[in-house]
Amino acid sequence: MPKNTPPPARRVRLERQNVAVLAAQVFACGALIQLLHADVAAIWKLPVLVLFCLVMQGVFSMMHECFHRNGHSSPGINWAMGTVAATLFGASYTLIRVNHEGHHQRNRSAAELAEFILPGERPAFKIGLYYFATLGGIWLGSFVATLLLPFVPFRSVKGLAVRMTSMDGYNRSFAEFDRRDWGFLRLEAAVAIAAWCACAWLFGWDWRVLLVAYAAFAFSYSSLQWVYHMRTPLDRIEGAYDLRLPTPIRWLFLSFNYNLAHHRFPRAPWQDLHALVDPRETQPLWHRYLRVFLPPEPLPDDTSRLAKEYF
Repeated sequence: MPKNTPPPARRVRLERQNVAVLAAQVFACGALIQLLHADVAAIWKLPVLVLFCLVMQGVFSMMHECFHRNGHSSPGINWAMGTVAATLFGASYTLIRVNHEGHHQRNRSAAELAEFILPGERPAFKIGLYYFATLGGIWLGSFVATLLLPFVPFRSVKGLAVRMTSMDGYNRSFAEFDRRDWGFLRLEAAVAIAAWCACAWLFGWDWRVLLVAYAAFAFSYSSLQWVYHMRTPLDRIEGAYDLRLPTPIRWLFLSFNYNLAHHRFPRAPWQDLHALVDPRETQPLWHRYLRVFLPPEPLPDDTSRLAKEYF
């Protein structure tokens, strides 16, 4: 049995919890979108929008559990759960899964060094690309890709793996798709489009309200994507932080803030991550989050200076 994989009897309980959590997330997001349609002043909708973004981060975390086959032991149910979460998220489950599997291999390599300008890179281009990505572009890229990639024939997919000096991990993932993955990507895109059209028709949702909700989520999700890894040692596993959050928000995030524990124990379910963290080796997430908005800087000549700090 892989390290930190729960025993069979407990795994059944965790799987039932995951199904219940996903159902609650779907209901909560639908209810919050409905509240955003209410005829009240925008100021009263702001806390609803914030809560929507927090719940949606947990939706991504449930997708992430499915990436690691922790959603459910049945491959079919695990895929279905991931696809439901991804449909709500706004992207193809397989698109994000393949990219995430590559992340575990490329973490803190040049392909994922966003916060540093590497030799040979144009500073203005790197800074512009960095802010586009962190201010919403990471989510937007996945959303647009889900709409366009189904029209790309599989024989052309490898050609999308365009190499750059850095920040090309997403591109590189296209070299890792097989024909079966591409078929699932197309199926998931069709399911997502049909599901969203059905919801808009059944509930009378206004595209302008959805645009505001998902623009806010695009910003929150994208700006949080690199917060766990920036300015950490250039190590595939240790190049991550466990970051503290208030307990209610940690629950909404499904403990995704414990990113170092996840990289050390990728088969551990989200329910176990809190117990795997040494609280003396953490810092508050808000402190790291503020540093996300600093511009990229030249890569230090001595990368051993990239040591983690705890408080």
